[in-house]
Amino acid sequence: MKKLLISLSLFLSVVAFAQEEQTEEKRPKWFVPNHFKLQFAGNIGFMSGGPGYASKNKTLETDLMFGFLPRKFGGDALITITAKTTYSPWRIPLKNTYYIAPFSIGAYLSYTFGSQFDSKWPSYYPSGYYWWATSIRPAAYIGGKVGRDFKVNRQRKTFELYYELGSYDLLMISYVQNREYLKLSDIVNLSFGLKMAL
Repeated sequence: MKKLLISLSLFLSVVAFAQEEQTEEKRPKWFVPNHFKLQFAGNIGFMSGGPGYASKNKTLETDLMFGFLPRKFGGDALITITAKTTYSPWRIPLKNTYYIAPFSIGAYLSYTFGSQFDSKWPSYYPSGYYWWATSIRPAAYIGGKVGRDFKVNRQRKTFELYYELGSYDLLMISYVQNREYLKLSDIVNLSFGLKMAL
């Protein structure tokens, strides 16, 4: 009986160890997002959020954000969709699995839905009179973030807080053409967000 109990204990230990190893090594499919972001401001909505992907070394992130601007803040209730990419070359470890990424740079392309926005100007305007589309906005930004790595059910998770200072094409061109009247503070916007690894 004693030998049977010892054999059973060893068998259960091996099975438990194997299951733990499988849990640690299990990776989601490549198309499954590995994080979710929620952002306040940033010219892509009063609030925006969506799934994203990070590179293996966590320096490059690509996100798809869905934003909403309520009528009381923008005059019209606006819905946007934004493709966004962020590069953070340095990650400095701190105590207790905290870290800081002191510098990030990125760009996005945003599309605003609505009948008042056009992807090309109507035909009654002379050709070349306006060169930009009212529904599409390219933009760039810089920023930084602080985060922490932790484990939930033996899976590694990350929680980050970030900020971004950015501007879009029309504002940047206006600044270059009117530097005697516009300050950088007139064209730069500040946004805050959080990221949670899935």
